[in-house]
Amino acid sequence: MPRRLVSAEALQYTIADDDPLPAGMAWWAVLRARVIDELTLAPPRTPIRLTSNLVAATPRVGDGGYCGLVARPRDVAHALLTPGALAAAVEAPGFLPRDLTPAVDAARRALNTAAAAGDPALDVLPPDGLPPQFRPGRGVLVARPAPAGADEFNAVAASASPPPPGQVPLADPVGAPHALNTRVAGVPLVLPDQHLHRAGPVRLRGRAQRRTGPTSIVPALGAQIGIAGIWLAYPHTQTQAPVAPDFCAIAPGLRFPHPVGAPIQRGTFNAAGAPRGLRQFAPAGARAIVVAPNLGLNPAGGDLLRLGDPLASEDEIVVSAGFDAVGDPNAPVTLRLTAPTAHLHRAPGVVRDIAPAALVAAGAVARETLPGDRVLFAAGIGALPTASMLAVEHGAARAAYYHATQYPSHSGGAFFHQLPLDAEGRFVSPPLARVAQLRVIASHPLHPAQQLDVALDYGGDNVLAIVFS
Repeated sequence: MPRRLVSAEALQYTIADDDPLPAGMAWWAVLRARVIDELTLAPPRTPIRLTSNLVAATPRVGDGGYCGLVARPRDVAHALLTPGALAAAVEAPGFLPRDLTPAVDAARRALNTAAAAGDPALDVLPPDGLPPQFRPGRGVLVARPAPAGADEFNAVAASASPPPPGQVPLADPVGAPHALNTRVAGVPLVLPDQHLHRAGPVRLRGRAQRRTGPTSIVPALGAQIGIAGIWLAYPHTQTQAPVAPDFCAIAPGLRFPHPVGAPIQRGTFNAAGAPRGLRQFAPAGARAIVVAPNLGLNPAGGDLLRLGDPLASEDEIVVSAGFDAVGDPNAPVTLRLTAPTAHLHRAPGVVRDIAPAALVAAGAVARETLPGDRVLFAAGIGALPTASMLAVEHGAARAAYYHATQYPSHSGGAFFHQLPLDAEGRFVSPPLARVAQLRVIASHPLHPAQQLDVALDYGGDNVLAIVFS
């Protein structure tokens, strides 16, 4: 190949311009994801923005909801291979931000058996699945052998027949031995479809009336209205059956991405001890508050405090993450919080210590969540009182406390949690979110019951007119 000599100060370099670039130094897609609206199961119609903590990687956004990062694998090998080292998030106007980091961590693999130098394939666990990480032509990173060595970059080889589960055929043999459980990453790390949640809830407003004659209609006082089923996405066929409405409205919005299976408890949360004072204004989203006195507060955190008036609509229970201890028990301290405040709180204001009492099991989180969600899914949660206080992950690092309101429901021929109707027959539901369509049953003692399937419009008003004839 043609070569040339380059002088740089006292050094001379021989450069072969036509030599192929090492694969690990070329630009590759290193992260790939597709985001969709969880209600339409289609890409959002608003622009997508992907962010990450990798200075050496560049975000890319394409059509159809696809997005990802491009970089040279050698520059980002540590982040691709190490749990928690690659943090990424996706945003779109009208939707809640979604943290991609858990999905990134789940996409990594590890060696199921040790790899010897010269091996033509890797045995990884868990086996490749959907979406596939190791299609032919994609890259493979294997973590460096301890205590020395380099991360090994390879490519997935094509094979005449599908390889056995867990086997990753390589374009080049393994260069150095690697021990059992050595971390392995596909290049790119391919994530499952990431569902975006609508940022704002909606309400169902309506009016129940009954016809008393050919030209007369009156408010349907005494009518009962209940949700008998829900669709989590807009139905694509008329034969899709609804699922049980096992969800409730919560306030404030979820503070953490509580995992499926996280325990839910119901109980009372009573004020304890002397009131404290909020010494400085705290905007919504504050990560710390200034309170005094500090007597009785734990500098290490874990205290439960109520901000705001419990008779108002903007009180909330927050959890302390600790403060810098001071010698004066009456001095104000800056109390860090485990999650941002949901509401604005003005000073001076009253802060009360809270003592949970009589907590009983109320189920478990049944559907993945994002911070800011205004509903909580759990099997049988509709059996709770119409209004209650819930603790999710009580006693854990992500403990959070919510006001829960049940939706009007219809089950087994009976109605529960009924909405009040005013003198004109009007009603308003609690905030609704993460549901595309409702099956509503309406009943009045003097008329046959009605079934209505209501598709919710998250961009406008949702008005339901019920007329009993």
